[in-house]
Amino acid sequence: MPKKNFSQSNFFLIFSYKGYLIRRLAVDLIWIAIPTTILCTIHELGHVNIESNFTLPGLMGAILGILLVFRNNTAYDRWWEARKVLGGLVNTSRNYALQINQLLPDSKEKTEILNLIAAFPYVLKEHLRSGVIYIEIEFVGEEISNELKKWEHVPNGINQLIIKRLKTVYERGEITDFQYLKLIENSDELIDIMGKCERIHKTPMPQSHNYLLKAYIYIYAIIMPLGLIENLEWWTIPAVIIIYYVAMSIVTISEEIEDPFGKDPNDLPVDNIANNIYKNIQEIINK
Repeated sequence: MPKKNFSQSNFFLIFSYKGYLIRRLAVDLIWIAIPTTILCTIHELGHVNIESNFTLPGLMGAILGILLVFRNNTAYDRWWEARKVLGGLVNTSRNYALQINQLLPDSKEKTEILNLIAAFPYVLKEHLRSGVIYIEIEFVGEEISNELKKWEHVPNGINQLIIKRLKTVYERGEITDFQYLKLIENSDELIDIMGKCERIHKTPMPQSHNYLLKAYIYIYAIIMPLGLIENLEWWTIPAVIIIYYVAMSIVTISEEIEDPFGKDPNDLPVDNIANNIYKNIQEIINK
């Protein structure tokens, strides 16, 4: 087994990832540390004897646990559904390319269709982000790129161009009626995959739910020292910070994975998937 260097070790990966979350939550951690420190200072200097039964913080903690489980599960369901949809994109793209490569005779249309199939994942992923990056699909050629730039919905444009070229091949009598219809079914499948991705992307969790959960976590972190300060004393400060950090980390990760097509650390590797589909199709062409 090859020896891993330190940057590949589990220890490094765990702490580098936690460092990313700490950077995102740094301001929140400071804000939660301030009132906790004030309470501990007042209690330890003897100005006010802060004592509280742990029943209220414990009850609030149980409710918070239920809310966090619900929040995490709903976000993970979206992430997992998106992963299955992208798996379907990989399979459909490969099948489509294999069928085109075997059924169509060598021609300009065949080459263009294969390049358009390879371009579809690149176009789809950026359609779900901030807009198509045409340099990623420069292999389709300048003529097709200019045609696609006329479309506001570029994934639809790619499918339209594929169908046009299939129709041209069919009208020349190079494929049968049955073959033409079977190939069109693959374009229908690409449209279906695109629609599922758009549904996940354009249906976020209600913002009121996120705000309520974050407010609840903050209130819980403010009340929690009342049940800990008598026993933990100054150690109440790091205890509250750690508990708040864990709870808000779950919320932060959930916010990332509910729309898993972006570039956050917890999002799906959409760029790698698009690159792998392109490589697979190029291998099909060259064999």
